[in-house]
Amino acid sequence: MNSVVSLKQVCQRVDYGLTTSAVLGGDGPRFLRITDIDDSFVDWASVPRCTASEAESAKYALADGDIVVARTGASTGRSQWVTVSEPSVFASYLIRFRVGPEFDSRFVAYVLSSEPWFDHVLSVAHGKSAQPNMSASEMARFRFACPPLPEQKAIAQVLGVLDDKIAANTKLAETADEVGSTLTRRWLDPDVTVVLSSIADIVMGSSPLGADLNETGAGTVFYQGVRDFGLRFPSSRVWTTAPLRLAEPGDTLLSVRAPVGRVNLAREETCIGRGLASVRSTTGQRFSLFHLLKASKEAWAPFDGGGTIFGSINKGQLASIQLPGIKQEHAGRLEDSLAALEKLVSSALGENAQLAQTRDSILPQLMSGRLRVKDAEKVLENAGA
Repeated sequence: MNSVVSLKQVCQRVDYGLTTSAVLGGDGPRFLRITDIDDSFVDWASVPRCTASEAESAKYALADGDIVVARTGASTGRSQWVTVSEPSVFASYLIRFRVGPEFDSRFVAYVLSSEPWFDHVLSVAHGKSAQPNMSASEMARFRFACPPLPEQKAIAQVLGVLDDKIAANTKLAETADEVGSTLTRRWLDPDVTVVLSSIADIVMGSSPLGADLNETGAGTVFYQGVRDFGLRFPSSRVWTTAPLRLAEPGDTLLSVRAPVGRVNLAREETCIGRGLASVRSTTGQRFSLFHLLKASKEAWAPFDGGGTIFGSINKGQLASIQLPGIKQEHAGRLEDSLAALEKLVSSALGENAQLAQTRDSILPQLMSGRLRVKDAEKVLENAGA
């Protein structure tokens, strides 16, 4: 039989994080921040380090099974179940919940991804000020139905299979992305530069009226800027019934407002807003163009702030950007290699979208008891997890 418990009751420790700054390099502990937590796993390789005293490193040390929750800003209430492989601490805008041995920490983490939790967050965090925020005590008083420990473990295992597969796919996609970047750098010609307009057509974005936007999937998917950018493709969140400027599938979507130069690929016909441009290869080498733009960070530096209030680049400046050329004898081979790698990336990330959809559909059913664990396992088999 399920019992109703509070988050405070299931935790042996609740702590605020360390106030310090992230640093590049060094040998200090990893410094987990709000921007580093994701729906399914932490990419520790991208988490910066920090300088911390021995006492601070001990006090704020993360351990396997800890749950960290964002306490301020638009991410308030977002949580992450943590596994660590090296010394790591957490930042002050996160709250750490350490679950007691009588409960399964991963099950509790899934509770903090459920609709009742976000209803609690909405009722508390968004009514106090313009900036959403929650205290540790406000989070800790959240109450939920908790089954016996064996059932907690079974539910966490079912959902964990999906998240573990998502993490493995993401690592595969990241590795393929790194290989593509390495190949591109290897076959650049240091003695040759090309002007972007000589190898690509450019379409600058234009934002439709707010009245024509929706979040129900009606019309054409719309991206204003980099907010929804992912490893390779943006996440669909907003659509428009009156698109103005369009990117075609396979076009590079390039940020023309700070942060200038960030890129994704268009997966479908896409309406682009003022913060983006569509860059379309005119040489038949769309993947080479994508990786060339991705690798040319120094080209964007003069336009990305640098003392101004807000960095940006206009169409004329973008068209005249000079990029390193690709050695002609390797151009065809590079495009073929990148196409194979991009197929792998697309397949892995596409499967992730399906796995996440499966997870998000069965999570509330498992939590409410409407779906039994053995039936959920059949769903996983059908999903290929």
